[in-house]
Amino acid sequence: MKLFKSKILLAILPVLFFVGLLVGNLFVFRVKEQGQVLYETHCSGCHMEQGQGLAQLIPPISKSDWIANNADKLACIIRYGQQGAIIVNGINYNQPMPANPNLTDIELHNLINYIVRNFGNQTAKRSLGQIQQDLNNCK
Repeated sequence: MKLFKSKILLAILPVLFFVGLLVGNLFVFRVKEQGQVLYETHCSGCHMEQGQGLAQLIPPISKSDWIANNADKLACIIRYGQQGAIIVNGINYNQPMPANPNLTDIELHNLINYIVRNFGNQTAKRSLGQIQQDLNNCK
């Protein structure tokens, strides 16, 4: 009888282990990176949650050829805004983008790196030094 109980316990133990892992994962809190939080707070209202933009009014961030070719201009546009026409993925957009002058250099760094590495973009990350240099080069 004791041997029978041991065999049952050995058979049930792996199942209990995996059930424990599954239940435990339900309670794991996912911490968002600062760039994602900043995007959701300052950008997603116009550029949308998935970065798809808004029809012919707001350009997409998702799979953006403009971002791929102009990552060094993102800090200026985010901090100081954008006026005038911009062509993204072959479509002309001409809505002003408001400035976000209260974002710190570090917040800009985290936001830009979130944008260039997500939404289907695969642009190289930018260092804090590069972001600061980009801001010095704003026209």
